Amino acid sequence: MFDFPPSSIVNRVIPKTRIIENAHPTTRLKNLLTQQIQQIRWHAKLSPETIKIPATPQVPEIQIFHLTLKGTEIHPDLLSLLDKTIPQPMLMSIETTDQTLAHSAAYKRPSEADSSQWIVGARFTSDFVPMDSISHQPLPVALNLSRLYTALLQPLLPLTARKSEPLPALIARSNQYQLRQRKIIQLTTKVNREKQFNRRVALNQRLNTLKAELAALTS
Repeated sequence: MFDFPPSSIVNRVIPKTRIIENAHPTTRLKNLLTQQIQQIRWHAKLSPETIKIPATPQVPEIQIFHLTLKGTEIHPDLLSLLDKTIPQPMLMSIETTDQTLAHSAAYKRPSEADSSQWIVGARFTSDFVPMDSISHQPLPVALNLSRLYTALLQPLLPLTARKSEPLPALIARSNQYQLRQRKIIQLTTKVNREKQFNRRVALNQRLNTLKAELAALTS
């Protein structure tokens, strides 16, 4: 968890009604918003004005939000709703009622067709850990906000960047890694349940292929 400079702190509660007015969510998402989230707080704004780091066309600002839950779970669709409502790169911390904390971010980039529109990409979320076990560290040193965005996202990613690998490529590779991990878990369950020998052999072949692809993404 990062300590954000005092000059960047906003500490403003965002009414859930404003999210509903701006995003026009479905009835299902409205209900989830009411049932699962206690408070949405705009914690900090990282911008040239607040932290004296130059912006880039890809990352003009980075918003830091803190969600306080009513329980111990949050539906991923709610995180996507908030990302679509806040049209800039964003990092969220999520606090549960049993005093655990997780961090989540979806990679965002301006649309190539219209730079005023933002594309929300793959999401990466940490495990929930006890809040009293979390260590704080200074904001990473970066030459510009794009580099800072990379440094903030990196702890959430399952892979580290290869030499000279740009952030979009790292995000794509990390997303493929996560997808294959999930497929391996699902396929392993099928293998363990399968009783027919021939079918089990075929499933194992697919499983080995996925494991080889996973290793290639890691190397």
